Amino acid sequence: MIIKKIKPLFTSVVTTMDKYEDDVMTSGLVTKTAGTMKEYQTVMAVGSSVRDIKVGDIVCINPSRYAVKKYEDNSIKGDVISTNPVMSYKFPIIEIDKEEYLLLQDRDIDFVIEEWEEEEETKSDSPGIITDVKPPILS
Repeated sequence: MIIKKIKPLFTSVVTTMDKYEDDVMTSGLVTKTAGTMKEYQTVMAVGSSVRDIKVGDIVCINPSRYAVKKYEDNSIKGDVISTNPVMSYKFPIIEIDKEEYLLLQDRDIDFVIEEWEEEEETKSDSPGIITDVKPPILS
């Protein structure tokens, strides 16, 4: 089935699922790696009980509810001592007209951006120090 349009229910919000296409460098450090999801997404649809968020708003999403700790397979140390888990994120993804979108709750949105200015991103052509701690989205 190819879904063409949806209406989210209650407090659900559908947003874009924009990702960084290239590594982004700040002061010589890679701060955003290619393939990671951007913090700011555009709202595509809202449920009937959503307040203060409307279609077209640019919002900052909070991924903490979708964080999943992972350990090495068959690791006794990983089962007993949880000193160094790897974090990944499992977002609810829906496909509308062959495009992927996020299906979030309004509580997963930290704030709506009311005014902004485009900033030129510096693309990385050479390896640098990676400071981004958010892993790529795993489906």
